[in-house]
Amino acid sequence: MSLTNKQYHHGDLKVAILEHAAQTIAAEGLEALSLRAIARDLGVSHGAPNRHFKNKAQLLAVLATSGWQQITAATLQAIETTEPQDPSARLNAMGRGFLKWALEHPSLFQTITHPDVGRYADADLKAAQEAFRSEIKMAVEASQVAGRHADTDLLALMLYTNAVPFGAAMILSNPFLSDPLLAATPTGLDREQLINKVIDLVVPLDSSPTHLSQPSLSSGSH
Repeated sequence: MSLTNKQYHHGDLKVAILEHAAQTIAAEGLEALSLRAIARDLGVSHGAPNRHFKNKAQLLAVLATSGWQQITAATLQAIETTEPQDPSARLNAMGRGFLKWALEHPSLFQTITHPDVGRYADADLKAAQEAFRSEIKMAVEASQVAGRHADTDLLALMLYTNAVPFGAAMILSNPFLSDPLLAATPTGLDREQLINKVIDLVVPLDSSPTHLSQPSLSSGSH
């Protein structure tokens, strides 16, 4: 549903523009995005968006930067209930936090992973992406030192660890891809259970006392 000028408060036009831009990209593709169309849909003058974004490139860069910052924050927040000394449990929790955020914000997730958005990347966007990659790399390295795929090349392990949650998010956030798959494999799992099972395949948690003492990740914020 398109936002209207009745759906944002005075002074929140920038937020409304960003939300509408993400919705447009997810529903119609990057080529459908324009500041003039957003102004029309929001019920403001065609020049109003230019007070916040000078052009489409800047709008996309700000939108994608915000998305990467949010998904990094959600990924890191997920480790708050894990033991600092347990790298696998922390990496597992990060995967759950990432996937949960992606499925709760499908429009923004599709925006930050859109292949054309990189063409508009500025320094802030590149820094936000690098911050996310750095956190994941450190977590993967720590889990490897602790014994997870200890003999695997780090690059291959990074690709594998990232590919599964990213791929699952892309499939599950796209009805065209997810609906036939879910319809063909009825399991009775809710979304949170499915997230947990997918991430457990990537970063298994063993039956050591450390893992058994962890609070259930599905009983808290997940």
